[in-house]
Amino acid sequence: MSLPADTALHNCGPLNEEGLAEEWVQLEKQLGFRPAVNLEGTVNDQRQVLEDGCAARDKVSLTPNLVSEVDAREATVASLDGFQVPVRIYHKKTAAPPEKGRPGAVYIHGGGWTLGSVQADDLFARMLAHDADHVVVSIDYRRAPEHAYPTASDDCYAVFLWTVANAASLGIDPRQIYVTGNSAGGHLSAVTALRVVTESDKPEALAAQILRIPLTCHPLAFPGKLPERTTVPVYNDHAAVSMFSEYAPNKEDWTAPLVSPLLAPDELLRKLPPTYIDACSEDPLYDGGAAYGKRLDDLGVPVKLFVLQGMPHGSYYLFPELPSSKIANKAVVEGTEWALGLRK
Repeated sequence: MSLPADTALHNCGPLNEEGLAEEWVQLEKQLGFRPAVNLEGTVNDQRQVLEDGCAARDKVSLTPNLVSEVDAREATVASLDGFQVPVRIYHKKTAAPPEKGRPGAVYIHGGGWTLGSVQADDLFARMLAHDADHVVVSIDYRRAPEHAYPTASDDCYAVFLWTVANAASLGIDPRQIYVTGNSAGGHLSAVTALRVVTESDKPEALAAQILRIPLTCHPLAFPGKLPERTTVPVYNDHAAVSMFSEYAPNKEDWTAPLVSPLLAPDELLRKLPPTYIDACSEDPLYDGGAAYGKRLDDLGVPVKLFVLQGMPHGSYYLFPELPSSKIANKAVVEGTEWALGLRK
C-alpha cells in the first residue's frame, strides 16, 4: 500500500504468523484471552460492557494528577434540530493560562457509533487537557441505532460551531481550534472537518484535524479490495461492517462524502487543514485511514501518518499502559503541535 510521504512506522516487536506484534501476543498471554467486540445481546448490554471495561481501565490509568490538575464541567449545546447535546469541557488548572487562550479540541468519542460516551473517553480528554494544555470540549452525541446518519454528524458539527462562537469565554485561541477523536470519533471528526470547510461561513476556523484509528469509508464501498481481517483481535471485518451499518443503514448513503470522506471529490478535500492520522496495522480500518492520508497528501494537504505495526484496533485505547500505547499517545500530542504550528 502506498503511504503518505511523512509516515512513521513504529515497530512493536517481531510479528507472529498472524501478523500480530510480540507486544500484543504477550498481552494476550497475560490476559488469558483474546479481547474482541461482542455484538451479542442488546445494544444497551454492549454499552454497559464497554463502560465497565473503560472504568476498569481507568482504575489503573487515571492517575491522581489527571483528576486533581484538570477541571471538568458539564454543559449543553443546541444541535441543528434543537436537541440539547451534553458536552464536558476540560481545562488544565494553571495559575496563568496563555493570554491569547489555549488551543481548543472538539473531541468526539469512539465506540462504533452505537457505544461509547464522554465518560468512556474521560481519560483521553483529561490526558489531552493535561499533557497538551488544551481546552477540550467532549461531545456526548446521539448514537445509533436509535439515531442514524446524519444525527451524530449534526450534533458534532453544531458543537464545533458553538465552540468557535464561544472561544473567548472558553479560554480558547480562536485560531487554534481543531477536531479530534478515535475510531468512530475519528470518522466523525473527519466528517465534521469536511462540513466546516464546505458548509460553514467560517471555514478558516478549523486549524487541524487529528484522526485516531479512523474509519474513512464504509467497508463495502471501499475502492478496491480490502485485506481479510476476520480473526484479528478487538475489532474485525464483521464488527466494522455491522456497527457502521447501524449508523448508515441506507446503502445509497455509503458513498456520500459525509459518510465516506475518502470518497469526497478532490475540490472538497483540498480545502482541509493539516491532518494527523494514527493507525494500527492489524485493524480493518487501517487501509481506509492510510488511503485517506495518502489521498490528502497527493492533493497538497499537509499530512502525518503514524502506524503501530502489528497492533489491533484500539490497542492504545484499551491498554494505555502498553509501551506502544505510551508512544502513540506521545506521538499524537507532537502531531497535534505540528499541525497547529502550521497555522501560526
